[in-house]
Amino acid sequence: HQDNYRHAMAGNGVDRHLFTLYVISKYLKIDSPFLKEVLGEPWRLSTSQTPHFQMMNIKRDPKLYSAGGGFGPVTDDGYGVSYIIIDDHRIYFHVSSKHSSPKTNSRRFAENISRASREMYELFVPKK
Repeated sequence: HQDNYRHAMAGNGVDRHLFTLYVISKYLKIDSPFLKEVLGEPWRLSTSQTPHFQMMNIKRDPKLYSAGGGFGPVTDDGYGVSYIIIDDHRIYFHVSSKHSSPKTNSRRFAENISRASREMYELFVPKK
């Protein structure tokens, strides 16, 4: 666990759900070809939810919400994406990538998130 923690702090993180599967597989002494493969892949998409309401009440002070902060990509040709759930109707995303990579484009990635979000909304919210 400590080695994986150090790797995460150095920008070589493992998403927590996969890390949990890894820990359980080690505890149960189960050899997992799936985990060997996915944990050996470069992490081109690193995501995390940013906690938002630790010190404030959005219902009492609706003008005090913030878009929060983000983090950088963990590979030269990857993306760092953080998201904050503001309320039942708003989610903010922060998308970052390196300008030096010809494979990444943060604006395009954010536009794709926005388009996909609208499409999901249309699937679940009936038209009036």
